[in-house]
Amino acid sequence: MSKWIEGKLKDLVEVNPTVKLRKGEIYPFVSMDVIQPFYKPVEAKEEREFKSGGAKFENGDTLFARITPCLENGKIAQVKNLKNGKGFGSTEFIVLRGKEGITDTDFVYYLVTNKSFRENAERLMVGTSGRQRVDKQQFENQIISIPDLETQKRISSILGSIDKKIELNIEMNKTLEEMAMTLYKHWFVDFELFQDGEFVESELGMIPKGWKAKKLGDLYDTSSGGTPSRRKTEYYQDGTINWLKTKELNDNFIFETEEKITELGLENSSAKVFPKNTVIIAMYGATVGKLGILSEPSSTNQACCAVIEKNQSFSYVLAYLYLLFNRTKIVGLANGGAQQNINQQIIRDLPIVVPTEKALNIIQPKLLELFELIRTNEQENRYLINLRDYLLPRLLSGEIDLSQAEKQVEV
Repeated sequence: MSKWIEGKLKDLVEVNPTVKLRKGEIYPFVSMDVIQPFYKPVEAKEEREFKSGGAKFENGDTLFARITPCLENGKIAQVKNLKNGKGFGSTEFIVLRGKEGITDTDFVYYLVTNKSFRENAERLMVGTSGRQRVDKQQFENQIISIPDLETQKRISSILGSIDKKIELNIEMNKTLEEMAMTLYKHWFVDFELFQDGEFVESELGMIPKGWKAKKLGDLYDTSSGGTPSRRKTEYYQDGTINWLKTKELNDNFIFETEEKITELGLENSSAKVFPKNTVIIAMYGATVGKLGILSEPSSTNQACCAVIEKNQSFSYVLAYLYLLFNRTKIVGLANGGAQQNINQQIIRDLPIVVPTEKALNIIQPKLLELFELIRTNEQENRYLINLRDYLLPRLLSGEIDLSQAEKQVEV
């Protein structure tokens, strides 16, 4: 049996530990927007001159977002790969680190990502609506209960092995998508496989002989969704139909949505169910141009445009890569001033080059193979995330036997 310790957070964990940075020197900088919700590692994407403000940290420290809605959204991460081991970031981070002989630094990350800890931190928020922050004094004085150091390290090892698998899958998928985009550009933009062949003039410029210039709407159907009335609880309560919102689009496969609607909600709104492999593009606001691919049938709200396979000749992967490659151009077609919008007609009218059947039969299977590997990795990550989220609170409470958990994740 492990021995449990109870005390104030500041007595068991280093809160905003001292890190010495020199004014005027350049250090890695971590902004709030580079932290992915419920994703353990974070790396600095930029360097800035250190003046005086900002949270200071070292490799291995946990960054805990203290401002709404970042905290509620799960923006908590562990810093890695800082150049020379030190950096700084947003003033809205609380920095946490293990205290020597008392807490394991990796365990601290899992302690503060646990739902009960986050919910307690949310209750410590003060300030005006929309700009509330966790009160630092109340935060560091909250009472926590932790197991002994050896048990902490075993818990960190179990959960860390799951997070490492998730990280590896995400990195693998980045590589696979880069490969797919390189091939797409190689074949559909630079026509490098056809440089020795004859080219002809088209409205898209010079293209290989036998290829055609068409519109996206010639190859794919398009549609949009709708939102069942929020006043009718029966349209949402116990719903079983996926209902996608644009904020869930992150250039990813969509397996399950945050909200679901009922058959009644579907029937009494303009929402409709789109089939697996439909490509979704956001049409309105801050998310315009963001993409997703349905891995399960799903309905959407009206801010989503569905690009649907008409037949197997032109698969979802060609539509997705076309929209991704041309995203900047598509967003540039948006109108509406501060609230940038595109519409279905803009998407249908997008010019696209169509290869010969022979070329398509060479190109498309290779791209599909890469995307099916991406889908498989994302599916595995869903399982791993669910496993981690199941184990986390139970390991921290001592509800689950450590030896059994170690076998389950094959540490």
